[in-house]
Amino acid sequence: MGAYQLKITIKGSKPPIWRRILVPEGITFEKLHQIIQTAFCWADDHLYQFEFRSEGVRVVPAEEDRSQKFQYILTDETIDNLVSGTKKFTYIYDFGDNWEHVIQVEDVIEDYKENYAQVVKFKGDVIPEDCGGITGYYELLKKSSEYLKEYDMSAINKCLNQNVEPVPEEIHIADIYGCYDKSSVIEIAKRHGLSGISKLKKEELAERTIAHILDKKVMRHYFLCARDSEIKLFEQVAAGDFKVPSFESEEMDFLYAGGYVTAGLNNHFMAAEEIIKAYEELNTPEFIEERGRLSKIGDYLCAANSLYAVTPPSVLLETFNKYEDKKLTVDELLHAHELLLPYRCMVAYIDGNFVDAALAEQKSFEELLRMQKKVPYYIPTQLEIRFMADNAGFLMTDELSQLSRFLTGELNVPDEMIPYILRQIQAEISLGGQLQEVMADFEAAGIIFESDEQIEKFTSIITDVWNHTRMVLNRGHKPYEMVMKGLEEVSAQRKNIQKIYPNDPCPCGSGKKYKKCCGKRN
Repeated sequence: MGAYQLKITIKGSKPPIWRRILVPEGITFEKLHQIIQTAFCWADDHLYQFEFRSEGVRVVPAEEDRSQKFQYILTDETIDNLVSGTKKFTYIYDFGDNWEHVIQVEDVIEDYKENYAQVVKFKGDVIPEDCGGITGYYELLKKSSEYLKEYDMSAINKCLNQNVEPVPEEIHIADIYGCYDKSSVIEIAKRHGLSGISKLKKEELAERTIAHILDKKVMRHYFLCARDSEIKLFEQVAAGDFKVPSFESEEMDFLYAGGYVTAGLNNHFMAAEEIIKAYEELNTPEFIEERGRLSKIGDYLCAANSLYAVTPPSVLLETFNKYEDKKLTVDELLHAHELLLPYRCMVAYIDGNFVDAALAEQKSFEELLRMQKKVPYYIPTQLEIRFMADNAGFLMTDELSQLSRFLTGELNVPDEMIPYILRQIQAEISLGGQLQEVMADFEAAGIIFESDEQIEKFTSIITDVWNHTRMVLNRGHKPYEMVMKGLEEVSAQRKNIQKIYPNDPCPCGSGKKYKKCCGKRN
């Protein structure tokens, strides 16, 4: 068995940031992509492609609109025919941040005996994945040295090795944490409120963090806050079915952020034996009932927050008790919020109201209250509640689907941008935003209208979207409902509320950045 020696350099990095990797012959381009992701400490959250420009070949993971300049093949093809016949090719990852890698084929090793890849040399520290590309990375370094993260080649090679070997019968938590770099362990520790840990050595930090998350009270509280869909996937992984469908992978974010599962390549997840045994002990019938009840209350909180942003407990009680057999009381609601708050802080409780966490932090909810119309609160349907809870407050409509088709079909907007754009538009309109503000968001996203006809068509579509968006300023009512019900006209747009930007921490408490969590939809 042989191997290729590849030097993979991030284009535009000065001094060059690169990894020299030995890659076995016979693997697919999909596997090579996964190896590069691991070698650069990235999470495989975005689209990618390989280009052999001299040969006029582009390697892509799925069928797509194709340029006449290239011959296309899929990433399930093996790398040998192309890699063995070239000296250099290109790997592009995340078409938004546009990480372009120049891959040099330095040598062919004929007597390579391993069936896994390994990094043999490197230059440059770990680069955060979603930082705006190489230019954004250097801008971050100007602001703070905290973004400098040391590259641990031995830990990376251990992960590369483990990802091709059969999964052992028992996976121990110390082995999992041994593959993490120090900054990753610190993130888990901070998630659980541990302090005074930054100066600890990695081994001591890992030991303290593991001991904390395995504490019965800590683990019980954390798992109590997990939603039904998250528990379902955790139990699937715990039972030995490690492959999670890509459209459900974000459901693992909560337990991953808490350090209770670990992510491998290609949407594979694992849970340590210690975690599985501890979960089996705490998962009593009483716990199951309590967790299910708390999950249901959390769903209603999420939906109410999306519709109103400032919600009196009485409205939540009215909605919950309309649909659920076991009635909810104010005391139970406040206790549920107290349990959810440390880990799923979508709302704060201020002056007798549940207030959107971002508004509470910005201290701008009082202004919103003054601007909201004094109309009855809209009571959502059960279907709307479920959809908003499953999609972090986002509510898909037929009008948004029409807008999505227009953006992809006529403006050639990449599919991966659509969920983020639809969320931004819905949030903007819900808070009273006008057409010029939506157009400004489009311009910021690099979306250009090429003709008056496109602008006219977009204006018609966005008007339909506006009329059928449930507005915070209308306490959840759509504008056309306000007219049909004889309610007051929609209030003026909200002006001084600060936006949440893509790289800000997500206020839902998942532990991820906004654009990787509530900034997009599964």
